[in-house]
Amino acid sequence: MKNRDKYILGIAGAALAGIAIGLLFYTDEGKKTRKKMKNTANDWADSLGSLIASGKESLSDLSHQAMKKAKKGYQKLKGKTEDGYENLKDEYNDLADEYANKVR
Repeated sequence: MKNRDKYILGIAGAALAGIAIGLLFYTDEGKKTRKKMKNTANDWADSLGSLIASGKESLSDLSHQAMKKAKKGYQKLKGKTEDGYENLKDEYNDLADEYANKVR
């Protein structure tokens, strides 16, 4: 960032801070403004709390769905592995019988 940009940002920040301080400490309007700011901050805090709660709930749901799919995939893979083992065992027994018949 160039020095010129830093100066512009500094001046803009100081101006905004001055305006905010002026609004907060201006007699009657300052009281109203502070009350509005407080209400707005409380509303934002409530909204943020709701958003966090919603996020936790969504994350929990997603976690349960992932576990469900993982278990289903595990069972499917386990079944295929058991079937493959049985097929391999049958082929081995067939070859062993075939070899035993040739040797006799």
